[in-house]
Amino acid sequence: MEDFRKQHGETVLIARKSSRGATRIPVRQARPPIQWKYWLRYGVAFTLVAGVIGCGAYLDQVETSPMFPILHVTVDGDFSHVDRKALVEAVTPYAIGGIMSVNVAKLREAGEAIPWVKEIQVKRVWPDSLHLVVEEHHAIALWGQDGLMNDEGKLFFPTKASFPDGLVKLTGPKDSSREVVEQYSEVSRLVATLGLSVKEVEMNERRAWTIKLSNGMNVMLGRTDSEQRLQRFATTYKKLLQPYQEDITAVDMRYTNGLSVAWVAGHKHDFNGTI
Repeated sequence: MEDFRKQHGETVLIARKSSRGATRIPVRQARPPIQWKYWLRYGVAFTLVAGVIGCGAYLDQVETSPMFPILHVTVDGDFSHVDRKALVEAVTPYAIGGIMSVNVAKLREAGEAIPWVKEIQVKRVWPDSLHLVVEEHHAIALWGQDGLMNDEGKLFFPTKASFPDGLVKLTGPKDSSREVVEQYSEVSRLVATLGLSVKEVEMNERRAWTIKLSNGMNVMLGRTDSEQRLQRFATTYKKLLQPYQEDITAVDMRYTNGLSVAWVAGHKHDFNGTI
């Protein structure tokens, strides 16, 4: 018997003689073990990807599904001028769609269009409600004839019937509200040292300042050097004018080194003073 072997890492053949001639019998090598960790890793990755896709499809269905419509709108917040019922009526047309698909920006815009509403936060409450947290404007001054100014210097225009009493009146040209409120703050601090308060601050179209005080006196500061002129008024008031304040209607500070006084009719006083 003649044996021969061919080995190349694949198959070994053994040739033998028999009565019928030579026969080749294949002998297979043992198969390598299956790499279970490899297939497990890819299986887990596939499962995670499929799960993410499935969740996305589910959330998309939730957003548009009529099974999750908005049924309730509630309102909360510390406010006294905002009408709760009017607010709900204003936002209701925008409380449509699913709990996740509602257009919050449009809803907030509709609510903040109500004059006394400063800001609205919209919270989703699963599965069918929206909760509105409302912040109301805090008015610190009247603006012109029709508006109010809040504590951030922003203007809003509610009905006059809702205007609070006792507010200082500020007036100025268009887009001057911030400048006017800054002037009001400075004047208020100074006249408070005189035992007075501010009733009105006006900047006219020529950007000239007039201040009306709580004793009824008008102080004209003009367009320039208003800070220095106001300081000079305070000094003069304490030294000379205070005893006569009830008889004075106006003090004109638009002089370089002096002032002029307008008296109540029939109450003019004769005096000499040095400023």
